[in-house]
Amino acid sequence: MGVPGKSSKVSSFIAALCILVYIAAIAYGAVQIILSMGERQNLAEKEFYDLADRATSSSVFLGFMSEAYQATIRDFLGASDTLLGVIIASSGGEYAFEKYNGSGIVWTADSPRFKTGLSFSGKAFFLPLGIEGQRNVTIQANYGRIDYAFCQKILRQTLLAILSALIVAFITLLVERTIKNRADYSKAELSGGNTGTDSNEWESQFDDPIPSSMTAPSAAEYGEQSKEEAKEKEPKGLYNPRGNIGWDSYTNDRLSAELHRCSSFEQDLVFLTMELTSREKVSDSLYSMFTDEAVNLFSLRDLIFGKGDNGIAIIMPNADLNDGISRSERFHSRIISKLRELGGSQGIAPGIELNIGLSSRSGRLIEADRLILEAQSALEKAIADPVTYIVAFKSDPEKYRDFIKSNKN
Repeated sequence: MGVPGKSSKVSSFIAALCILVYIAAIAYGAVQIILSMGERQNLAEKEFYDLADRATSSSVFLGFMSEAYQATIRDFLGASDTLLGVIIASSGGEYAFEKYNGSGIVWTADSPRFKTGLSFSGKAFFLPLGIEGQRNVTIQANYGRIDYAFCQKILRQTLLAILSALIVAFITLLVERTIKNRADYSKAELSGGNTGTDSNEWESQFDDPIPSSMTAPSAAEYGEQSKEEAKEKEPKGLYNPRGNIGWDSYTNDRLSAELHRCSSFEQDLVFLTMELTSREKVSDSLYSMFTDEAVNLFSLRDLIFGKGDNGIAIIMPNADLNDGISRSERFHSRIISKLRELGGSQGIAPGIELNIGLSSRSGRLIEADRLILEAQSALEKAIADPVTYIVAFKSDPEKYRDFIKSNKN
């Protein structure tokens, strides 16, 4: 009768060993995929800078956006191992190239944008190109972060290891069950066929219904309804349908990326936050006019984001504080003129005013949260001042350097 005890110890050891195999196989697969993603990112960065060099030199010898120039970009993209799409923007327009048609670029208001919301779409690299005859020429590229062929290989290896462990566990369980059945049969024969439990006893244990206290909790008890409501309020897509501009929640991440890019190329950056002051939420039509004028003046829709019910935030890369103030004054005059026109023709209530607050990087290695706080403080001062509608936060370089030194110490 000692065999079942020994077999249960063996099965426990095998079960523990199988669990270790599962964990090791999954961990190995995850590590290999993460390492592969890092290697592809490095390769994508190298290919992007090679593409930038090719685009710069080709514009000189072949002519910017000539047929030969475009063929050169397409050939490079077709031979690339990682790059999926390229967008080249200049004052003359935006041009998009894809490795596969419809794979990574969508057009919004005659403007190409990389598809978002896919975990394997990767991040965008940016590089300004000084091309003669073109102003503010920018090249962007996105890349596939996952090598699917390599991932399939790793997943096959992981699956084989897990299946092997499952087969071993199944065989062990089958052997243990066979040994236990033989032991029970031998015991029944020795006791004259009585196993020690009457059939009526087993039936009585299952006659009573399941107590109400053991019933499964309802979906409301787990808060599933509130989760569904929260999902409906989450951003869907790249742009907010109310103003056809970026969602408020995307502002911080995009500003962080732009600050990192500008600091890499020693460029300045201005962040503006503005608001139509009104006692109530402005109408959708008025807000749409507000955002449309912002897109017309500041050009890049993907750098304009919503801010509450009546405001917007704008990122101006490669611009200093003077540029931001000048552009803000022009925008303020345009919006006030529009409000006066609409007030006369559509009866919009008077008293709506536009206030603008802005701040700039000014050579600082600054975080997005800090820059947003500076611009918001400037906006609040503009709202509180009955005369001044535009307030700029101007940093003190000496105080900033002292602040950095004190933090280092």
